Amino acid sequence: MRVKEIMTPDPTCCMPTDSAQAAARIMRDEDTGIVPVIENEQSQKLVGVVTDRDLCMNVVAEGRDPRSVPVGECMTSPAVACPPDAPVAKATKVMKENQVRRIPVVDGELKILGIVSMADIVRRGRVDTVETYHTLKSISEPTAEPSRPRAKSRAQAA
Repeated sequence: MRVKEIMTPDPTCCMPTDSAQAAARIMRDEDTGIVPVIENEQSQKLVGVVTDRDLCMNVVAEGRDPRSVPVGECMTSPAVACPPDAPVAKATKVMKENQVRRIPVVDGELKILGIVSMADIVRRGRVDTVETYHTLKSISEPTAEPSRPRAKSRAQAA
């Protein structure tokens, strides 16, 4: 099974210049904990992600005004990502290695196509329950770092 078969397509995105409050509204309206951050509307190129944890740790906990903090100052960048044709097992491996529950799906030019989450894998994928257990366990291990992936490049292909 491939990532494109289970991903949530066409996620609502924001840009680095949008406010943290705008990102939080997208999360509320879309019932999600992650918003892809794109370079601009034309290219749709992924430059990072902003998560509910990013907003909490980098805005709220710091006492900053979410209306005046640009997403670019609180987002996670680079973001790990995977291509749509990657096997689901490969996406799961990337999640496990980077301790993230959701990853953007991008094409070869880093254009955002969708989001795949552990929930998508469990609900829609044919899953190995033992591997899923180990992935969730690994993702949930406490670390000294905030939610920052260990990616070396802008997007890590699965």
